[in-house]
Amino acid sequence: MSTSGMSLDHALMIVAGEAAQQVGVYLRKAFRAPLEVFLKAGIHDPVTIHDRYVEARLQYLLGSAVPGSRILGEETGEHVLEKEKVAAAGTLTLEQVQRASWEGGCRQGLDPILVEEFAWEQAQPHRREDAPGVGELAEAKALVKDLGTRVRWIVDPIDGTANFASGVAYFNTSIGVELEGKTVAGAVYVPYTRELFIADATEATLYEGERATRMRAEGAHAESEGIITGYFPFRDRNPQRVEKSWQMAARLADAYATVHSPGAGALDLAQVAAGHTAVAFGTAMRPWDVAAGIHLVRVAGGNVHTFKTRHNQEEPEYLRGAFVASARGLDPVTARAAVEQFICAFQ
Repeated sequence: MSTSGMSLDHALMIVAGEAAQQVGVYLRKAFRAPLEVFLKAGIHDPVTIHDRYVEARLQYLLGSAVPGSRILGEETGEHVLEKEKVAAAGTLTLEQVQRASWEGGCRQGLDPILVEEFAWEQAQPHRREDAPGVGELAEAKALVKDLGTRVRWIVDPIDGTANFASGVAYFNTSIGVELEGKTVAGAVYVPYTRELFIADATEATLYEGERATRMRAEGAHAESEGIITGYFPFRDRNPQRVEKSWQMAARLADAYATVHSPGAGALDLAQVAAGHTAVAFGTAMRPWDVAAGIHLVRVAGGNVHTFKTRHNQEEPEYLRGAFVASARGLDPVTARAAVEQFICAFQ
């Protein structure tokens, strides 16, 4: 606790929430504008120039707030936010990202889709005085500026890229925050609806404009009463995996009121924390998909059971992308059994 009364976890939450809201202003502008979609690992792993551009901006914002801190990002992996890297990220232009995306591609002779450059000043705190956390930002930055490598940011610039690229509004920016190897804060910001799901080490809050609601993960108390969300890998080269996916879907459809696959893991988890849905699950998500969301659920009083797999065995428990998260008071026995069976079939 600082002499001002603000704790380190709360200060880091404010910094993360502000960064997510700043890039959210940009993403609202870019949403449903013409764009080029590229593929990383395959058809289920799209990326846009905005993913890369926003991650660079997050590097600049977070690295400026805590020089020398570490970041694990979906687009650039893990590295230290050294002064030179932060400065380079701050001056990177969308055109540069676009050109880099085209280098070595197979689209020679075609013109890239040009996107108007964005003036980041539009997103700065003095332009958004009513945004959550802005009034605490100066104090928070003063408190955390010397933490250096004690801090690690786990970042997904656009969680739900496929939705974003298709014009579906279910996407977000997710930032989990570790302090000395322990998650202490998380922020999930939904640009289109301007919802901010945020938590320090002890309290989770949903901001909807000027309305703030403490999140308590109070949802359904029986599986048959609740909505469950998750990602089903129906399309796969392995026909056995496809069949197992359908079997899992059938079991969940019988047990729950409704089954949804909206396509953004961090936001699925945030909805459980807020009590909007009963259960969220994943089988093979990555740390940046779950870091903030799992923290939100647990701080809000919900339950998260994670599964160790051959893909995540090197990750700490709270970053494992195979999980079942549920509202307080709900035992998701069917979801837990279905996910465990699915995972065991492919170990």
